[in-house]
Amino acid sequence: MFFFQQLIKKMSANIYPCCFCDKEFSAKELLQHQADCSTEQYSHECFTCKKKVQDLLNHECDYEFLDIQKICFFCNTKIDDQDYYEHSVICFQYYKEQQNRYLNQVVQDEKKNLNYLNLSMNQIMIKMKSLQEKEIKNLKEENDKLQQTLAKTNQEMAELKSLCYDNMLVLANQQDTEHLKQEITKLYHIAEENSTEFLALKNSIQQPKEVKVIQHVFKDTQLIKLDQMNLRLLSDETFYSEPIYTSEGYRYRIKVYTRSTVINNLAIYFQLLRGDLDDGLQWPFTKNVNITLRNKEQFFTRTTTNNNYLQLLDDSSFDKPTTEYNVAVGYKNFISHEELKPFIINNNLFITISIQ
Repeated sequence: MFFFQQLIKKMSANIYPCCFCDKEFSAKELLQHQADCSTEQYSHECFTCKKKVQDLLNHECDYEFLDIQKICFFCNTKIDDQDYYEHSVICFQYYKEQQNRYLNQVVQDEKKNLNYLNLSMNQIMIKMKSLQEKEIKNLKEENDKLQQTLAKTNQEMAELKSLCYDNMLVLANQQDTEHLKQEITKLYHIAEENSTEFLALKNSIQQPKEVKVIQHVFKDTQLIKLDQMNLRLLSDETFYSEPIYTSEGYRYRIKVYTRSTVINNLAIYFQLLRGDLDDGLQWPFTKNVNITLRNKEQFFTRTTTNNNYLQLLDDSSFDKPTTEYNVAVGYKNFISHEELKPFIINNNLFITISIQ
């Protein structure tokens, strides 16, 4: 097929090969060349002798028999020399028509294949588009379902968190109730003691010769213990230390918010109270109040004075108390809950107060 295509290509350019020697000639030169070429290439046997074809043209024989034939290049059949030219032209036209029909058939087949391919591609694209739309729709539906599930889960988590917080508050309130009962019991004892002191004071008034001196505890350093810190850090409960006198006679207490208005901070305040010795003291209060958190390896401390403190609510906080207590001063963000963790030992927090 390739050879035939090359032949058609040469013939379209008016170039023809010789069927004997494969040399190429124009149509006008080819017939003369092939006549000469055939006589050079082939010999013919006469009845009486053997001569080459070129000699047979002038050969005289008693039989005068000469049979010179040529092979058609297109159909590969032997043709008499006198008929060769006419035959080759007809054969060439036939093969040319055959080739044209073949080429036209190839073109038509290619067009059909191309049309079929385009149709197939269009069908594939339409089907893919349909599948993509269906897949996108399914994905959107799945996404909507996931969003609904996520919203429901978030709501359940919020409810669970609220329930957990409420339960912790209930536990804290139960602990507060127990602590309140203990405080009430202490108040009963204090009331009984005060009643006893009142009776003793009444007797002393009735019997002035027997004068009693009220004894107070005087300390410049005290240690405060806060237990159950896991619950206290979740509660807004205020803790007050027991009132105590300094070595010079100033009466004070410590006020602690384990969960201050700045939610994740511990707040500590110093508060002066009215005392029995206030009239004999120098005012305003000018001592340094050192508040320290300690563990076995480190400590954290801050200092409050009448000249330098962070939360002054009233100018009279360090003056002589005119009511039961002055406005407390100190730190609403003494330490964050995160920084506080190393100082909590066995769920207890120890606070040291030093007056200098």
